[in-house]
Amino acid sequence: MDMKCRKTIGVITTDPENIYQSTVLEGIFRKASELNFDVLVFTTFVKATHPNIVYLKGEANIYNLINFDMLDGVILLTLSFKYHSDNILYEQIEKLMKEKCHCPVVTIDESMGDYEHLSTDDEVSFKGITDHVIEVHNCKKIYLLAGEKDTVTSDMRYRGFVKSLKAHNIKVEEKNIFYGEFWYTFGERIAGRMADGEIEKPEAVIAASDYIALGFINEAVRRGYRVPEDFIVTGYDSVIESKASEITLTSYVPPIDETGEYAVVRLYEKIYKKELKYTRSFAGKLVCGMSCGCRVTNAGRREKSDYGYIAPYSSQEIDMQKFLMSYMAETLTELSDLGECYDKILKHAYLVDNCQEYFLCTCDKWESVEENDDSYYGNECGYTEKVKISVYRCIPELFHEWREQGDIDPYINTFFDSSQMLPKIFEPQRNIPAVYYFTPVHFNGRRIGYSVLRCPSENAKINFIYQLWSRYVNNALEMIRVRELLYIMSTHDVMTGLYNRNSLKTHVRKQLEYSRMKDNELYVEFVDMNRLKLINDVYGHDAGDAAINVLARTISTVCTENCVCVRMGGDEFIIIGCAEDASREIENKTELIKEALEKYNFSSGKPYRVTASFGASCGKPANVEEVDVMINEADERMYEYKKAFKKSQENSDVM
Repeated sequence: MDMKCRKTIGVITTDPENIYQSTVLEGIFRKASELNFDVLVFTTFVKATHPNIVYLKGEANIYNLINFDMLDGVILLTLSFKYHSDNILYEQIEKLMKEKCHCPVVTIDESMGDYEHLSTDDEVSFKGITDHVIEVHNCKKIYLLAGEKDTVTSDMRYRGFVKSLKAHNIKVEEKNIFYGEFWYTFGERIAGRMADGEIEKPEAVIAASDYIALGFINEAVRRGYRVPEDFIVTGYDSVIESKASEITLTSYVPPIDETGEYAVVRLYEKIYKKELKYTRSFAGKLVCGMSCGCRVTNAGRREKSDYGYIAPYSSQEIDMQKFLMSYMAETLTELSDLGECYDKILKHAYLVDNCQEYFLCTCDKWESVEENDDSYYGNECGYTEKVKISVYRCIPELFHEWREQGDIDPYINTFFDSSQMLPKIFEPQRNIPAVYYFTPVHFNGRRIGYSVLRCPSENAKINFIYQLWSRYVNNALEMIRVRELLYIMSTHDVMTGLYNRNSLKTHVRKQLEYSRMKDNELYVEFVDMNRLKLINDVYGHDAGDAAINVLARTISTVCTENCVCVRMGGDEFIIIGCAEDASREIENKTELIKEALEKYNFSSGKPYRVTASFGASCGKPANVEEVDVMINEADERMYEYKKAFKKSQENSDVM
């Protein structure tokens, strides 16, 4: 039975707080809400250009969560995957789509395969910014840094540039047009070539992205040029960095939110197989900065000087002071217990803006992963078959709604199949559409799980606070895992998994306290393997280690909740516990161990036998020092037992 109460659109992107992605998403959310669609956004927090490839792949694992069979349509913000020269994320998404996606798909501003491709009309916008350079600043010798060659985006921006030049009777010279990645590095290379005399100094540089423009400006200024005095520079997309740089960038805000809206319209038409009336305006906006000389002040720089951070991070939507004064990082890193950590994460969820619901879904047994387990790393490791909701938070309105339904806390600590992504999304009782962000939870590429954030459709944009908040969560979970691992390593024997000698005093105190509380006798029993040296010498140390593990497993099976087993070292073990009749308890344990070893020896097929010597002591000690005396007594009795065993075996050929 289909439980879905409305159609669901999946959006695949990166870096959702980036100005380009967030503006496209704004249009998607607006139209999806109008058409009663839920939106599931699967995204990394970082750009495709993130320099740490291991970290980037850990982020990209979130895409493996997508169950395309539960989606009615998909929108790809393809351009966000193609910034990086290696195209790691693009290739991953392309492979996933080919193998698993069978629903309608549209791509935005960069094509992929044979999917329908929608573009923002960059030609009109780029003609507008070129017109500004020519008409307002009277420039004729203009360089175009066009981005990657033979891409839809570069071609449209190139056409707008050429159309403007021709309209102003300026000759189009191919030597003044350069191609490269949509990133700082491309602009830096061109500025370096200019400074080295390989190419002439232009009157203006028009870049196909703000990042290219900023890279050019930074390198040119470093080489001694002045902007805009020596040449003017313009960018495109009006990203945050363009407003916060030392020289604010003249840029253009394209109507990309309309493209997001239109993507939803096209999916609606594909899903319902009927036309939906929609008109695009293609209206963008020029934003002038210092780089062309139209503005002479830098609000971002002034604000950084006055307040310590830059616009637009000081907007009313982002309360940085509230976040910093929460001391979330310090609170999370002082914890020593995973349960406490989950509780503190829950209590700091109020810092996330627009959070109606938050789910932290963790992989099964993520905290006990072996350090060298490569299956938990990278962008193809996926998620465990079962995941658990370890943290859940909702706004009061939803809490009261559930209380009326008699189900106050239905999600915390529940397991579900990761193939369902998040079952609650598809429950039929929700009356209004919503936006859900699926983001990775990992530490330097090691998967932990994923988070799901529900936001209202009308105001679903997330900002860098959520990214920072999530990084604190990642770091805290990893710190707890490592602390637990270090604790286990310090208190447990690596080979057998039993407690080690370092933990002996702790267990002595606990058992002494427990025996007093129950008014029981305390007992100590030494167990030592026989003929270990002979097994090592004849059959090798691997056989000796295997025999030790057999004895360790056998001893552990007789340890009840009222006793513990410690490997003292080598082939020597000690059992400490308490009972009403300690002597009888020791006899029972000894017989059980002997019987289990005999069964093993009978069926193992090994050329050697695993046997042990025993020595015990019991009583009601008053303090730890008296327990130490009991341990020494048990040790001495075990050696007497061993001497008797050796004597009985002197004339025997059985090992």
